[in-house]
Amino acid sequence: VNDNNNNNNNNNAPPSKQSIPFIIQKIGRGKKGEIEEISRMCIDVFFNEQKEQEENAKTTNNGETKKQTPPWKALQLAYLRNFQEGDILARNAFKKDQLVDLIVARRVYPVDDDVVTNVNNNGDKVEIIEGESQIYNLDENGSGQKYVTGEIIGYSEVSEKNFGLGGKFASADSNDDPKPKPKKKGRSGEKLRPYLGNLSVTEYARRSGVGSRLLDASEECVRDWNIPDHTEIVLQVEEDNPTAIQFYKRRGWEFVFADPTCRRYDTSGFFLKESRITKYAMIKRLDAGVNGGSDGDDSESFMQKIKNSFFVQ
Repeated sequence: VNDNNNNNNNNNAPPSKQSIPFIIQKIGRGKKGEIEEISRMCIDVFFNEQKEQEENAKTTNNGETKKQTPPWKALQLAYLRNFQEGDILARNAFKKDQLVDLIVARRVYPVDDDVVTNVNNNGDKVEIIEGESQIYNLDENGSGQKYVTGEIIGYSEVSEKNFGLGGKFASADSNDDPKPKPKKKGRSGEKLRPYLGNLSVTEYARRSGVGSRLLDASEECVRDWNIPDHTEIVLQVEEDNPTAIQFYKRRGWEFVFADPTCRRYDTSGFFLKESRITKYAMIKRLDAGVNGGSDGDDSESFMQKIKNSFFVQ
């Protein structure tokens, strides 16, 4: 849509100044229940942020502020959730040969030591976390505590996608190979590249390191595919999202080109529509390290080859 299991605690948790404890789970193509939860979270992040709910908030008779979504907006969101869920399920059903990995960040909650069930009061299955090493942002006071998984607070996916970078260019190390192997191509003839999509973090869990951990896990998934031709990973980010752009740049991603012909859904009116938006294509070499550190000459040469394929010198 945008190229965005309860436990005993409220899924719409209020914002917190403290870092949210969470774990990262690689779930392959995902199960139906997981895909449903992913779709709800993504659509809320992309189209129903907290500030929009506050603008439509109403004060009840007892003085409490009740946040609500207008009926027309609720219909739009329901449509988008079903659309994204259907898109993922269709890919699972009809593109089984496509490499895909879904990664989720789940909030974790402490429970009493005598808890032995893996089902909460709502009948939802939860996972009891035995090892503390896999929990991020774990408080020192929580050492020895038992934790269970909660709601999804972040998501990303990596998949093979036909993504052209313009012209013909080779990766920086291809010239060193006297017998280059044939490139893996899709139906359109474009090179199949690892593509990062729908990286999203729910609003109250931001600034807890969730996005960075999701990005690390996404890059790790591509490396685990062990395909020699997959030496870089690409993504698209909208031009009016400077926070995301700066986040990727800090993580070693670089601009390749801007595409002004892209479209996105617009839920600002009574009717759902598509509006034009410019998206920036960005790329990262997978041997560049977590923060983009690599041998300067190789990195510069690689990016120069890409830029030369786009821009007239």
